[in-house]
Formats: sequence, C-alpha cells, structure tokens
Amino acid sequence: MPNNSKGNSPSNSGGDGVEANELSAEEYAIIGAGLTALGDFFAFLSLVKAREITKETGGQTDVTPLAIIRSYKKAVARQKGRPRRRR
Repeated sequence: MPNNSKGNSPSNSGGDGVEANELSAEEYAIIGAGLTALGDFFAFLSLVKAREITKETGGQTDVTPLAIIRSYKKAVARQKGRPRRRR
C-alpha cells in the first residue's frame, strides 16, 4: 500500500477517513467550472467558423454549429411550456 506524507499507510492513519490525495468538493467545482468555460469557448469558435464558412459560400453551407442547435432546442422547449396567446 502507498504511504501518505507522514509515512503511515492509509488504513493506519486514524484520521477522518479522507485520504490526502482525494479532491475536495470545491476542487471538483473549480474543475467543472473550467471545463464549462472551455466548452463555451469552443462553442464560440464554432460560431465564428460557421460565420466564416457562410461568408465564403454566400450562405450555402451544410454546417450547423452545435450552439445554434442548442439555442433552437431551448427556444422550442420554452414555447412548449407556455400557453398559446389568443389574438
């Protein structure tokens, strides 16, 4: 078994049962926030690339960025939850 920083094995540490090399909830939250920011950045790059392709081809493109698909799905979901307005 690997030893912790004090030289004791994890089973003999007698502490609170948390090993020194485990991540805390706050560290997981920070990692999650970083991955979310990274995902948002790549979604932005996808939109920029789709705009470039649209300009180059004059609007004729087979590319639909994921961010546009997500926003469309969110709009449809919002409309399903609302009652229709009467005119």
